[in-house]
Amino acid sequence: MVNHVAKRAGYPDKAPAFSVVVGQIHAGKSKDLVAENEGYGWGNEPLKIYYKKRPDQQYGSVFWNYERNLEKKNPNRKDISYQVWGNSWLNSENPGEAGIALNETFSYEVNVYENIMYLTFSNKRHGTVNFEINLADNIDANGDIDVLDHPVGYSGDVLYFKAGAYDQCSIKDDPGFWYPKCLGTGDWKTDKKNGDYAQVTFLRLETGLGEKPLK
Repeated sequence: MVNHVAKRAGYPDKAPAFSVVVGQIHAGKSKDLVAENEGYGWGNEPLKIYYKKRPDQQYGSVFWNYERNLEKKNPNRKDISYQVWGNSWLNSENPGEAGIALNETFSYEVNVYENIMYLTFSNKRHGTVNFEINLADNIDANGDIDVLDHPVGYSGDVLYFKAGAYDQCSIKDDPGFWYPKCLGTGDWKTDKKNGDYAQVTFLRLETGLGEKPLK
């Protein structure tokens, strides 16, 4: 369950504002790999699971993003967002009861078997939502070819899994997409009082080898 997301942002219309990442797959950064095989080793993320709730809304949204596996300076290196409950990250409309409230439990399963990433999201009110995407090509989770992505995806990368609370509300004041100029100070007592923090509770965390899904 997500207990809290940052309440204040200098640039509230930037997509990362008011959001926290609760799970992800991250590719390793490797200068040697970049030099040997252009397109690998950039340290991109084929999976970021988000929760986002604006301060004037009762419910937040759960969605996941796939980052195109391109070099950092490539303008096409962007996140492609897939809605689970509520809205995707570029939609600021109120999700209402279609979303997930703070302190409402939900679960996710990330199962990478061979080249396929299988995602399962579950919630008592909304039921189960499934996705799958091949991480070794440029076909998106809707089955469409993404001509802007790396043609063989992340197939040459080392990948590692992460679960936790990764606050997306950077305090940096910068015109860049990722910098919503949030108002945290780094002092816990001050930030907690002002609502400038993120908090997530994991009730259970299980790890294991990827398995071929039963269909």
